Amino acid sequence: METLKSWRDLGVVETIYEEDHEDFSTSPSLSPSLSLPPTPLHCRVQAWSLATGCETDVLIRIQGSSFKLHKDALAARSCYLKRQLSELSEITLSPPLNITAEIFTIVADFCYGAHLVITPFNVAALRVAAELLEMTETNGAVDDDSLLQKTEAYFRRAVGLSREYALIVFRSCLSLLPEAETTAALAGRCIEALSALDDGDGVMSCIDDLKTVQAEDFEIVAESMHYRLTGSHDLLYRIVDLYLKSIRFLFCVDNICPRIAHEGIEIWSKLPPGSVVSLNSRVIDAFRSRTKGSIDTSLE
Repeated sequence: METLKSWRDLGVVETIYEEDHEDFSTSPSLSPSLSLPPTPLHCRVQAWSLATGCETDVLIRIQGSSFKLHKDALAARSCYLKRQLSELSEITLSPPLNITAEIFTIVADFCYGAHLVITPFNVAALRVAAELLEMTETNGAVDDDSLLQKTEAYFRRAVGLSREYALIVFRSCLSLLPEAETTAALAGRCIEALSALDDGDGVMSCIDDLKTVQAEDFEIVAESMHYRLTGSHDLLYRIVDLYLKSIRFLFCVDNICPRIAHEGIEIWSKLPPGSVVSLNSRVIDAFRSRTKGSIDTSLE
């Protein structure tokens, strides 16, 4: 297995947060209930209040967590939050915004001027958050990039650096579908990057993960790749072929599931005319026999 390259190749550190931890066991006295030390975000919010003389004026709720923050700090970086907070002082970030409280903490830290630490494990979630929250604003400095610019630049470096990094990013994209694909084509671009590694065999390393993708999400990824791969669709045909051959589509225990088979046919039938893949009439016959002719198997 290829050795992972140094984190310094990507300019990252191993931890997202740098916190000081007190050794409570050596404290002179222990309270029955120990309060946690302030988080870096909490400290930055307090520092902002002291520097500007303004108390927190907005409340953001997400996944059971609440964030008391400053509207000006958020609005300066996020067009979405600027609109939402123009008339409201309390908002809830909930689906379809696919953003966790952990990722929003990093985003809020960034809005307060914190150094942004991106890793192969969080770049996809941060890239999606940057799109959903419209994080296109800079603070006016010449050398300052927006969250969208920073995460996009890191994503491109990470997926092109090695198969291991590309796989880490790809796997993190799967839990973010469909937003990871509809906002920035992340999963599709990871597949493309893997196909360029190891003489084209790098893409095979993502097949087991690809099998876990829901049919609806796979269709979105395939469609996205179709529009991106304007020169040749060979990679797309190969991915669709491998996906349809997977156990998810061909068998449900011993018998193929008619609904899944129908979804598979629908995905393949939407490929451009002239698609040449190794999923041939033998597979279509299997679909037909196992579903007792209950689906339309006509293809272009």
